[in-house]
Amino acid sequence: MANIQQRVLTHIDGDIYGVAAYYTNNDRIQHAVVATKDGSLYEIHWSRGAAASSPQKLTHFNGLVCLAGFFSPDDNYQHVIVGSEVGNLHEVYFHQPENPSFRSPLIHLKSVVGMRIGMAAFYTPDDNLRHAVIVDEDGELHEAFWSPQEEPDAEDFATQFDLKDITGIAGFYTPDDNARNIIVALKDGLLYDVHYISKQKTASTDFLTQFDGGLVNVAAFFASDSNDRHIITLNAKGDLFDYTRTAQSDVGKTQVASFEHIVDMAAYYSGYDNYRQIIVATHDGNIHEVCYPQ
Repeated sequence: MANIQQRVLTHIDGDIYGVAAYYTNNDRIQHAVVATKDGSLYEIHWSRGAAASSPQKLTHFNGLVCLAGFFSPDDNYQHVIVGSEVGNLHEVYFHQPENPSFRSPLIHLKSVVGMRIGMAAFYTPDDNLRHAVIVDEDGELHEAFWSPQEEPDAEDFATQFDLKDITGIAGFYTPDDNARNIIVALKDGLLYDVHYISKQKTASTDFLTQFDGGLVNVAAFFASDSNDRHIITLNAKGDLFDYTRTAQSDVGKTQVASFEHIVDMAAYYSGYDNYRQIIVATHDGNIHEVCYPQ
């Protein structure tokens, strides 16, 4: 990872609460959606090396506690999933950010603990389902899943963590084994992969590794050029690490950047240039891009 690049993409006025980010492979564009503390959502997009677009306001949600974003190639829609403090999940979906559509609410869950922990959301091409995973007030993982043809439904996982121990979750689909992977990071630095192929109740929980000094945030993605799983971790000092795995074993941990006063982060793989992308929001309102090849 010698060729690590870093730049400021844009500035968002207003206190930033969280960020989601993803790549759309139909047009080779990268996207970030930024939530501010008043519940507003702003979309920016860019291509490799080009300037980012001006922030475009998508919508506003009261009581927003978490968000995540992904692209569904079966219909070329971009999706932003928002969790609210009253247990609702909302979906904003669009081809162009000027014309968003909504499913509001998408589904109601018992509770959504988003503050600090976040949400995992992704698309699975083997069944064309959209997935959103949250943590509830009891530390249980709950997953909502749906498609344009199937109404939203929800299942919980047998795996349970102590809510006070969880620092963040992230998720992705791995096409080399058809698994859905929910990465759970604990405050003490422990990382777990809760993964399943067809049924949430049958999920296995694997301990992956531990980061000394603890963790405060996590993001994750699958890189199709190498079939590697990348788990991006943040410690209290502001250091970002890329912990890379294959399906069977560890590849290693590499520090890729360091920031002061990070609010939130997201990460994804951009297929047109085979770069790994980390989008970082800082307290000063800046949105940063960190990117590197294999």
